[in-house]
Amino acid sequence: MPGKRGANVSESEWASEARSKKDLAWHDVAMCRNFRYSRTGELEVLVRYAGFGKVEDEWVNVKSEMRERSIPLEPSECHKVKDGDLVLCFLERGDYALYFDARVVRIHRRLHDATDCKCIFTVRFLHDNSEEEIHWKGVYYRPTQDESTQEKSIVCHGSPKPTQEESTVRHNSSGPTKEPNLSDIENLWP
Repeated sequence: MPGKRGANVSESEWASEARSKKDLAWHDVAMCRNFRYSRTGELEVLVRYAGFGKVEDEWVNVKSEMRERSIPLEPSECHKVKDGDLVLCFLERGDYALYFDARVVRIHRRLHDATDCKCIFTVRFLHDNSEEEIHWKGVYYRPTQDESTQEKSIVCHGSPKPTQEESTVRHNSSGPTKEPNLSDIENLWP
């Protein structure tokens, strides 16, 4: 069903989403299939997007193209979204219906009850700079607004989690990098 996101975030504390290079939209990650290091030494994972098959699997950079899954806005939680916040919004156009990052430009707050929010969210989409008015059902707020200081701890089912030492070495190294081998990947598991 278009516009429907995956399972409720509260069901899995490790739920993640990844930005596809094909359409620049964010998609729920069903699983991580494989791991490697890029030439710059950054961890990349081969993700399978929820609702897609093997042919759509894609390599994504864990640092810049993966994050903790955005949280669907509930009518009683509209106060959590403020002007200037980064949000994920459902954008439906004639030839596509996808989720993109957007900045909240303004919110026209209206009196409403806990079952149906009447507020109007005007957002500017980051991928094309267009502005749209979005209903609460199309708004997903970020678990934390300050992503620049947030330690990224994206975990897919069965994915490696680097130790603090490995993370520091890998991200601070300016020398040549090598392709990962099985022992590199095994060492990432706690």
